[in-house]
Amino acid sequence: MLSELVFHHIGIATFSIANTAKYYTEAGYKTTDIISDHLQKVNICLISKAGFPLIELIEPTSNQSPVKNIVNKLGVTPYHLCYETDDIYEAIRHLKINKFILIFKPIPAAAFENRLICFLYNKEVGFIELLQAN
Repeated sequence: MLSELVFHHIGIATFSIANTAKYYTEAGYKTTDIISDHLQKVNICLISKAGFPLIELIEPTSNQSPVKNIVNKLGVTPYHLCYETDDIYEAIRHLKINKFILIFKPIPAAAFENRLICFLYNKEVGFIELLQAN
């Protein structure tokens, strides 16, 4: 099952999407419009460049956003890898067997056409995000 996960993007926590995106656009990346995800209390912008991994910039919109804690402690930083899966619930089950802790149950993600996402954590790997395939 784990070998069936498909890499999707790198998530970068930032204080300001506009400030961080500027560096990427100068390097030839294209940006999407900023999407507000009220459920996760973040703004999101996807940036892409042919031949390079997709990047998700995540900016907290409130002090209750988990991303707020990340940027306050670490500054702007990559903090998760996202993998797409055909069956998010089966992937969660297998990851739990491999000592991943489910951070929250699957929820719809505004940045990905309300497809389900969830985050898991393993002390040897860090945070990963699962994204339900179309």
